[in-house]
Amino acid sequence: MISKLALATLLPALAAALPCVQFDASRNLYAFGGEQDVSLGASSAWSSPSPKPLSSEGRPPWNGNYSQCLLSQNSNAMYVLGADSSDASWSKQVTTGAPDVLQNSRSASILDHNTNVIYTVGPANMVSLDFGAVTNTAAGALAWQVVGTPQIASQNYRVTAAAASNHINYYGVPGTPAGSTNMFVVHYSYWQPQPAAYTAVGGRNFPAQSGQAVSLLTPNSTLPPYQNLFVPDDFSGAYIVTHYTADWSWNDTRSAPMAVNLINSTQALPAPTAQDKEASYACSDTDCVQIDTQGNIYYINAVGKDYTIAPGATWQKLDYTLKPYVAPTTSSGPNALSAPTGTGNAAASSGASQASATPAGNSGAQSTHRGGVLGAMLAVAALAIASIA
Repeated sequence: MISKLALATLLPALAAALPCVQFDASRNLYAFGGEQDVSLGASSAWSSPSPKPLSSEGRPPWNGNYSQCLLSQNSNAMYVLGADSSDASWSKQVTTGAPDVLQNSRSASILDHNTNVIYTVGPANMVSLDFGAVTNTAAGALAWQVVGTPQIASQNYRVTAAAASNHINYYGVPGTPAGSTNMFVVHYSYWQPQPAAYTAVGGRNFPAQSGQAVSLLTPNSTLPPYQNLFVPDDFSGAYIVTHYTADWSWNDTRSAPMAVNLINSTQALPAPTAQDKEASYACSDTDCVQIDTQGNIYYINAVGKDYTIAPGATWQKLDYTLKPYVAPTTSSGPNALSAPTGTGNAAASSGASQASATPAGNSGAQSTHRGGVLGAMLAVAALAIASIA
């Protein structure tokens, strides 16, 4: 079971939604943003899938250009950026101080494992949003905070970020060489002055391009992710990038869970079958999944328990396609938003107070919570929440 949260941003509306995939903390796979949202179960079931529809009453219209699904592994909650809220089955967490443009890609934001803080780089600043232990709604508004002026600027960069060992790798930053990333140290709020270089193990290194990047889960949910899947825009391959830094010392590797030669390394996998730059990706600790913009789903048994890539790994197509959802639109223009069905007011949400009292992992999380309609509000984002059994 995963508690699902959706964060709305002011993004241009799409006629068709961009779907996403994500795992829950138990490694069950979900697909969102089609005509229906579905649970696809554990990887052992993917060879003969039996999709289980989820309640979609009042769900977000998935009308953003860059929808992104982020898993809070400790809370077993999914935060969705670039979605919206409607009038039923979703309660809404209002946030304040969001930049006019929150993200410019489907890999622009990361959720820090230890602190449950979202970080994203905008045109002028890096900003963060602290969810703490929020898996349903919190009382009052959550405020976006300016972290500072980033070492990188998103005006000329399609942000491609993924977290590893409480650091953020930024792939394809203009001027950064192949096989290297710009790196932000989360817990010290610090940009490393020089790019981090990764050594290719048994193959080629990743190119100096933007693309898509996501973190792999760790077998122990108390530990942060140590590996990224990076898929560059040229689809020259897919790359497992491993980073480890001890909390107490940058050069102490004694507690590393992987072999020393894998620390700060790149391992190459075949390129995804669907060469779709707007596809969505998600990874467990062993498997990586892609859903393209047409709802086709592909998966690869990418990594073994020892953090090495699986020999002979190839992408397989799931025998199920998430039928695209076409959202109704009522306006046009660069900031138009699809109109959700129904009417309501967030302050009058009948389930908001009930939702805030339901912690993650509690059996009460199986109930649904009602929320109100979100309009196009400048510099304001809203968080919509539902629970999925």
